[in-house]
Amino acid sequence: MKKRVLAVTGAAGALLCASVALAVGGGSDDPLVSKSYVDGTYTTQAVEQAESRIAQRHDSLYADAEARLKAEHEANLARLSGDASGSGSYQAAFQDIRVKQGDTVQVTAGSGFLLLAGSGDLSCTGKKTIDLSNGWEKGSGALTQGRRYLVAEDTTATITVTSPTAVLSLEGYYTLTESSKPDYNALADALHIMGLFQGSGTGYGSGYDLEQEPTRIQGLIMFLRLLGEEQAALSTTAACPFTDVPAWCQSYVAYAYEKGYTKGMDEAAKLFGTNDTLTAKQYVIFLLRALGYSDSGESPDFTWDTALQRSVELGVLTAGERQTLESGTFLRAHVVYLSYFALDAEQKNGSGTLQERLVADGVLDQAVVTTVRAGVTVSRL
Repeated sequence: MKKRVLAVTGAAGALLCASVALAVGGGSDDPLVSKSYVDGTYTTQAVEQAESRIAQRHDSLYADAEARLKAEHEANLARLSGDASGSGSYQAAFQDIRVKQGDTVQVTAGSGFLLLAGSGDLSCTGKKTIDLSNGWEKGSGALTQGRRYLVAEDTTATITVTSPTAVLSLEGYYTLTESSKPDYNALADALHIMGLFQGSGTGYGSGYDLEQEPTRIQGLIMFLRLLGEEQAALSTTAACPFTDVPAWCQSYVAYAYEKGYTKGMDEAAKLFGTNDTLTAKQYVIFLLRALGYSDSGESPDFTWDTALQRSVELGVLTAGERQTLESGTFLRAHVVYLSYFALDAEQKNGSGTLQERLVADGVLDQAVVTTVRAGVTVSRL
């Protein structure tokens, strides 16, 4: 480096001397600047000044680079440990998280994401994301389930959840900002810990499948759990009268039929409708029956047509819950919601709430219930 500086400086010095000499008429016999001066004093001073300026520039560039690296390092540490709001996270490999409607997830450059269930909209600042399934760019619009996206350099991708719940798989740095919408995920966790809700065999989102529409068999099993009669159903020796019920759930259906809880979809044709979609009204009727109300006999407490309205009048549902059930698609998320808050509903016989009955019958552990429910902050609609 010094040899190159000396060569350049020497050439510049000689050029300068020649220029000065020519400008004032000096010649080789009578130079204005002596060769010894150029080779000695001038060259030494020029090199010293050049090296000083190079050193200053080097120090400035180094300081700037060090400051940028330090800022990035501190930002990375903040993401790893949680930023000031506690929402920054880092995942070295793809892992899924459950989110809810209105939540936003910001994903930084170099990170990836995948929508596994539910729906969400994408927006980007800077450049765009790359859909790795086809190599196309995507900067905004609805996300497609099962597509893996990579956030391009100088870009921040923001995912806004548009379904009641969703499951995202994330790799790298991201920041989650939660909305005030009902947290069905928290309710599912609470019921699961208390033993009243189980997931399916789905390998993501804890297997909860909250984004799916429930089936009639799923609703029946949840109903039997809320009655505290699941073990009795599993132990029954009754025969299942329906032909469309697979072996794994025949005991549930046989028990419910024997107890008069269900007559199936078509009793004459021996069809239960195992995989038929469960409606909101059908599940609310299950809840009313779990609380001791009847839709049969001379003086029924409700009818098929009045089930939702009577549920509001009986304090099982709020007006807001009824409106939600009547205005959208009924999902497993709603089954979880209704089941959780049904625990607080009074039984018809006035002996206390459904939760109190389940604790008294040994279905629920009071200590577990108290601890779990103390951590749930979801408000009713």
